[in-house]
Amino acid sequence: MPSASPLSLLRRLPAPLLNGLGIGAGLLLCTGVIAPLWGLPAAVAASSGYGAVGVADTVVTARSKPAAMLPAIAGSLLVSLLVALTHGHAVAEALTVLAVTFGALLWTAWGKRGMPLSFVMILSLIFQMAAFREVPMDRVAALSHLGWVAAGAAFMGLWAQLCAVALARRYRTLALAESLHNLSRLIRTQARWTRDRAEPDARTSSQQDLLSLIRQQAALADVFQSARDLLYDGATHDASARRRREIDTLIHVVNLRDVVLACQLDIDQLPTSPSTRTALLRLAHFLNWHADRVADLALAVRLGEPAPPAPQAPTLLAPEDSRALQSLARRAGHLHEHGQALRRAAEGTAPGPHPEAPLLTSLVSPVSWSLPVLRRQLHLGAPTLRYALRATLAMACALWLSHHLPWHSHPHWLLLTVAVVMRGSLEQTLARRDARVIGTLLGCAVASLLLSLPLGMAARFAVLALSMALAHAYVLRDYRITTTAAAVMALLQAKMFATGPHAVWLDAAERLADTLIGACLAWGFSYVLPSWERAQLPALTHRLQQALRRYAHHVLHWQQGSALAPERTHARREVYDAIWMLAQALQRTVREPAYAGSRSPHLEALLIRSHRLISQLAVVRIVLTHRQGDLHGPTATSAIERTEAALCAWLSDDPAERQHRAPAPLAAATPHQDDGVLVSHALPEPQGDPTPWLLRRLTQIEAEAAAWADAADGVARTR
Repeated sequence: MPSASPLSLLRRLPAPLLNGLGIGAGLLLCTGVIAPLWGLPAAVAASSGYGAVGVADTVVTARSKPAAMLPAIAGSLLVSLLVALTHGHAVAEALTVLAVTFGALLWTAWGKRGMPLSFVMILSLIFQMAAFREVPMDRVAALSHLGWVAAGAAFMGLWAQLCAVALARRYRTLALAESLHNLSRLIRTQARWTRDRAEPDARTSSQQDLLSLIRQQAALADVFQSARDLLYDGATHDASARRRREIDTLIHVVNLRDVVLACQLDIDQLPTSPSTRTALLRLAHFLNWHADRVADLALAVRLGEPAPPAPQAPTLLAPEDSRALQSLARRAGHLHEHGQALRRAAEGTAPGPHPEAPLLTSLVSPVSWSLPVLRRQLHLGAPTLRYALRATLAMACALWLSHHLPWHSHPHWLLLTVAVVMRGSLEQTLARRDARVIGTLLGCAVASLLLSLPLGMAARFAVLALSMALAHAYVLRDYRITTTAAAVMALLQAKMFATGPHAVWLDAAERLADTLIGACLAWGFSYVLPSWERAQLPALTHRLQQALRRYAHHVLHWQQGSALAPERTHARREVYDAIWMLAQALQRTVREPAYAGSRSPHLEALLIRSHRLISQLAVVRIVLTHRQGDLHGPTATSAIERTEAALCAWLSDDPAERQHRAPAPLAAATPHQDDGVLVSHALPEPQGDPTPWLLRRLTQIEAEAAAWADAADGVARTR
């Protein structure tokens, strides 16, 4: 076991928390320099600019940092200027609030990248409304205040760039460790699913268990893409052995996911018998053993230590196992081989840029702000525009209400709650609503306790910095922690801005009341101009359909070597991204009302069929990779061409065209099914000629493609 030294504990920090602590340290440095030289008001103003722009400082490469920070600085300063110009003019101030809200939420058209910039503008609006309300300012004081806000924002941009450079190596290491950790969790979930299949009543819960497993597998797409962005960026210029080792390891991690998929096939179709149960339990034990080895490697990568030696792998087969179980064990053996290759890659010492660097850099997410992305959302049916409109209406209601409540010392708190609770979907809004209320309640209690202590201004800035670090680090991991830290920050800042004595408990009570009212407003307005999932499903289904066609084509031509490597790598990533988006859509439909019409068993079937189809393709890729030389060439080539033609038919855009274009199933000696149970005695010999196995898999791919098309038609009929 690694020692629990302070250094090892520091190395265990995840990248978001490390990034948040860096932001908090920058705030201490900024205010620690400004306060002694130019006074406390200047430091407080600078901290507001720093804190708002700090939202855009996420874990990305140093090359990508200016594309995120420069728009954040410009947007923050523009919003601050508008607040300063309209302060004291009720109508103009209201128009500013609504215009900033609408414009800020349009940034969400760029998805995950645009959301921080959206919140930068919202937070700038709230911070400056608070500043100008708490402290009366003439024109000179207002200009001075804006100058210090700009200084804080600029310092945040510079500090973010310096931190990105200083922590680049650590971020890459943590991204690789996180990928390994999530892969380990996936294998462990697969082991649990396999063990459950050994139970007599496993079939009754098979579909829901499989859906849970698919969601976890789909979530890996986002984890792997974040790792690609950090590790592959600049790979053509970095000649260090460390960078090449990390890239090789990530490539093996991504490939290992496909092998894990292959281990799921045919388990539900095995005949119920004591030997089957014993074999499945052995397979589950082996998968758990392998998950432990990947977890050990993840921890070693995180701590910068050599991976501990692996013990002997458990036995997979007994001599009397059937052909079906022998085939399953063979696929598990491929998993073991890939695991050993992963371990060798993690210990590599080859110098020089990675030989596939040009391909790898093409897999990095774009950093530019493409205008066509926004233009596609500028129509009334677009989710982004509808979200911006209903959020603006909710903010208008909150603004009016804030001036008519019995308390009105912090009207911006109500606006902030509405802005952060309302999300693009009802499911996300409900989750934010609950987390916001719980976190605010805890934060008010913590802030009341802290402010009851005789804390000096330096200690308050330290608490403010720590709160900002935690709020930033956990915004995507646990929003309750973010909200707790945000409540502490808000009450501390209110005390700093206040010019006279004010009871802490009054501010805490107002914060809690505004949170409750704002959460209810956001919840209620989620039903205004809604964007239900049923409207987005056709586009998601079409995207997945096209991705499956491209990926299937490249898998079936895997034997052509590296000529198609860039295209097939992009195709595989697109398939997993599309399945991830479909899995998220399925999760969101659970919280939608029945009249929305998004819920459909066909949607679950589509996700399961997609999963099974790529699992079958993964097995075909393994056969073409490991046993290409043993195949009977003419037979295999003819079967592959026939299957590709069938896939093109079943995955075509026109449902009517599928009926007359789809060729007949392969006439091969393949196993048949009786009431959905595989008759295992018809299986080919696992150690013999792999051609019958390839023909069997190709037949199953055609059947899965036909079932996928039927599920896609069912989804289309639910609209």
